[in-house]
Amino acid sequence: MNRTVSRLLAGISILSAPALGYGQKTPESKSATARQTIERRAPIAPDASIRIAGAITSLKIIGWDRDSLAITGSAPAGARFDGGIGSSFSGPSRGAKFYLETNNEQFGGGDLVLRVPHGARVWAKSGSATIEVSGVTGGLDLNVVGGSVVISSRPRELNVESMDGDVRVMAGADWLRVKTATGAVEVRGGSEDAGLSTVSGAIRVFDGRYERGKFETVTGDITYRGDVGFKGSMDLTTHSGRVELQLPPRPDLEVDAATVTGSIENAVTSSRPITGREGRGMELGFSSGNGNTRVVVRSFKGNIALKPR
Repeated sequence: MNRTVSRLLAGISILSAPALGYGQKTPESKSATARQTIERRAPIAPDASIRIAGAITSLKIIGWDRDSLAITGSAPAGARFDGGIGSSFSGPSRGAKFYLETNNEQFGGGDLVLRVPHGARVWAKSGSATIEVSGVTGGLDLNVVGGSVVISSRPRELNVESMDGDVRVMAGADWLRVKTATGAVEVRGGSEDAGLSTVSGAIRVFDGRYERGKFETVTGDITYRGDVGFKGSMDLTTHSGRVELQLPPRPDLEVDAATVTGSIENAVTSSRPITGREGRGMELGFSSGNGNTRVVVRSFKGNIALKPR
């Protein structure tokens, strides 16, 4: 009997012992989730060029009325944040470059806030990141794979490239280029020269005056309801996406629309589409008002619709 009890007690002690590697945090896992603080500040020229790239998860770019640069935020413990301000023989520096490198992407990247003078030019590149911009009126060149990009200020020049991330331009730009693969593009605020292109993402252009525009998709839909500048030009092209033009009553423009196999609907004027020249698809051409602006719409399989606002 005593021998049996001893064996049972030994089995109980083995079952109650903690299992190594399950439910326990090793010193390595604790250090991997820890964060380090990042802070850099320096005077810089009001029109300086600033580059920032690397393993960034979240980046806020804020334009302010100071001739200085400030980078604050955090990154995983063990990450390397390097770079600095360029040298200058007279006055504040006109350039800066920074890079964030992490040991293991599994534990995320940096969450950074970059403050720059309003008129600065900023170039930023990361993988899957959320980028938000406000207060910058100089130039922006932003590149991400996934995530999203939102620009709420009106820069002089704006170039955005994204693979899967959506792009929203809320206040327009004098010169504007946005390119995505599957990400959707939304633009508001107008532009003197706008170029938007996607593969399967939708393009939506809303309020504001657009002097010149070229909008292209492969399978994504295109929606345009902006004003067209005097003696401007618009070119909308898609392979199989739907194109919808929402126009004001009696618009001052000349329209040239054609499809290869798709249909055309016109609810803005009394002009009606006709069968395409090769006996398929449809064509529509008319001039309204002074006809100062030319709008060209081309689609292979997608349908085209002109609707009143």
